[in-house]
Amino acid sequence: MKPQLAGVGTLILMLLGNVPQLVAQDYRGAVTCAELNWSPQVLAANPDIALACRGVFEKDDILYAQALIEVVRVKGNIMTFRTQRTDGSLGKLRTVNLKQGWRVQLDGREYRASDLLPGQQLRVYMPQDKFGLALEDDDGPDAAEVIEIQ
Repeated sequence: MKPQLAGVGTLILMLLGNVPQLVAQDYRGAVTCAELNWSPQVLAANPDIALACRGVFEKDDILYAQALIEVVRVKGNIMTFRTQRTDGSLGKLRTVNLKQGWRVQLDGREYRASDLLPGQQLRVYMPQDKFGLALEDDDGPDAAEVIEIQ
């Protein structure tokens, strides 16, 4: 079994590290994955996105599906990954273009994109209204830092 890595960072990819509990923002008891209202654009780009949802979080009136992704490769600032579905299967290959100087915290250590290894699992948050990923900072994911999935 691979270790599960959670995220803290600047992007909207919610990567690696010890994810802080989103006490007031945690809506797992109120809204379920089945109740998310995915936008038509998100569903057109990724029709099976609901299969990746592991919980629902709200911040600044935006609902996010929590998911896991598995790193396939990183080349420069481009990370290729697959979404891990709740049944254990993997979704299609997807890529994100990470900002120059992007960093993520993992177990108290800062990593660059080039430090990520194939097979690592990263916790991410996907807003229901756009096809993108968000990283979590100290108080949850931020809509302003959602990066577009290609």
